[in-house]
Amino acid sequence: MKTIPIFFSFNNDYVEPAAVAFFSLLNKAKKDIYYDMYVLHPDITEPRQNLLKEIINKCENGRLTFINVGNFGEKFWKNDNFSKGSSGSKFTSDTIVRCFATKFFPQFDKIIYSDVDIVVVDDISPLFDMDIGEHYILGVRSPFMKYLPEELSHLPSNVYDICKDSYIGGGIWVMNLKKIRQDNIEQKMFEIIKDDNIVKKWPDQDIMNIACNGNVGFIPLNYIAYPYMLDMIRKPDFVSHYSKAELFDSIINPKIIHYAANKPWNGNPSYSEVWWTIFDFLNLEKTHIFKKNKNIVSKDKKKIRKYKILFILFLVISLVLLLSLIKFMWM
Repeated sequence: MKTIPIFFSFNNDYVEPAAVAFFSLLNKAKKDIYYDMYVLHPDITEPRQNLLKEIINKCENGRLTFINVGNFGEKFWKNDNFSKGSSGSKFTSDTIVRCFATKFFPQFDKIIYSDVDIVVVDDISPLFDMDIGEHYILGVRSPFMKYLPEELSHLPSNVYDICKDSYIGGGIWVMNLKKIRQDNIEQKMFEIIKDDNIVKKWPDQDIMNIACNGNVGFIPLNYIAYPYMLDMIRKPDFVSHYSKAELFDSIINPKIIHYAANKPWNGNPSYSEVWWTIFDFLNLEKTHIFKKNKNIVSKDKKKIRKYKILFILFLVISLVLLLSLIKFMWM
């Protein structure tokens, strides 16, 4: 049995999305893979922790440990230093915490980080065996930076020149903790956070990319399949660092679906049904982060709507047949 360490960072509000992510990760793991799972958090209550632990225990191929980080991220979180990436993005101080894995995991030389706005649809254990070499981190190179260069326009020109062709997004990282410790990259991250002249539009991504200074490695794009990728590649002027074959492969052979902007619980992105199927299977409850949106329909509600349509269709056909019969009898 091979044990792989992996950690997540979120607060009490995102336990339900985490439950979906955790179950999908363990459900798709190979039989000889065991996940040593950690959650860095500031406020997850004991009942909510137990909810997640029960799911992990039933899967029997992982264990879950919670690490309360207190106000570690909050003390750096300033409105004039960090800004929202887009109207669909909601960042919290927990976003910063994930950058400092060396502080919280001194026992590991390498570890995987994952967001919780995901569904794992194939075994991802090969990530841990990728050759990380002298790179500080492995991540998925953003497929949109050539098409949307303004996404990095907030960076100083000297930083932009280094990052424009190597900028890695969030979602999934393999972190070389040994190398990060050796080169004291953590101190660089603190300096970047405190520097008000550097706007961190994408908090964790900007911090890691700037601190690593281009010394990053790349994970295949299908480890972060974006639900809106098909819409992007259909645009006639779309360009990317990836080939069309790589872009298309991320759509038809995804390993992880990353709901990076539009979330299943408050929107209706592609691949939403697989997320809601797991949500319903786990018998989870909607919380305040679930927006009341008529486009958000769970699997059970879709079935009810389907049966209503069939019932109405049956009534219409029956009425037509009855009228035909009456007409025939009067002839």
